[in-house]
Amino acid sequence: MSPRIFPDKVARRTQADRSETTRQQLISATIDVVRDRSFHGASVAEVSKSAGVTAGAFQHHFGSKAELMMEVVEEILRGDELGTMRWPDSTRPLPERARATIEGLWHAVYEPDRFLVAWQVYFGCATDPVLLERMQQMRSAAGKLIADRFMDTFPELARRADAQTQVSLILSALRGLGLIRMFGDNPQAAGQLEALIDLLVERCQPPSSGIPFLRKKRLS
Repeated sequence: MSPRIFPDKVARRTQADRSETTRQQLISATIDVVRDRSFHGASVAEVSKSAGVTAGAFQHHFGSKAELMMEVVEEILRGDELGTMRWPDSTRPLPERARATIEGLWHAVYEPDRFLVAWQVYFGCATDPVLLERMQQMRSAAGKLIADRFMDTFPELARRADAQTQVSLILSALRGLGLIRMFGDNPQAAGQLEALIDLLVERCQPPSSGIPFLRKKRLS
């Protein structure tokens, strides 16, 4: 006996699929427009035109530009940190892990154009405290996921009292290498990535002696 097909249910499902497709079109179009024309150039009219939908459809799916931008950043972060990055196994030799991690993060997160798009959105939202707070929450959650993966991948680093500081230092350096591309190509990028790989290996090594490192006192 063939299963019965309920037209109303099929229609609702089809409409939901169309709605989700339109939302994704708007998000993808926004990423393209911000990349090509900046955050402020991503007006409702420009995004709607690029997505091939009406301004009314935009308003139906996203009540405001701010709401759309939050979805854009969430989409970028979800695609970066959780999607394409492949972390090496913690049993691999330390130099191999360090290289695979730094190069993997660079290619999956910091080198792609969407990284610059996300930061253009951050800068563009600087005058909107509510939106900025929401962006910071999303960035903090994504950063914690990366930091946790660092600790799993580098148990040597996790044993350090300042492990979080070391991870933050490495991520800040990668972030800086990504952001500087706003101003053009960086001919030193390859060498700087190599330096980060060496730094990660160094920070995972046990201290050469039992003497703790002391901060130098600032001269008065």
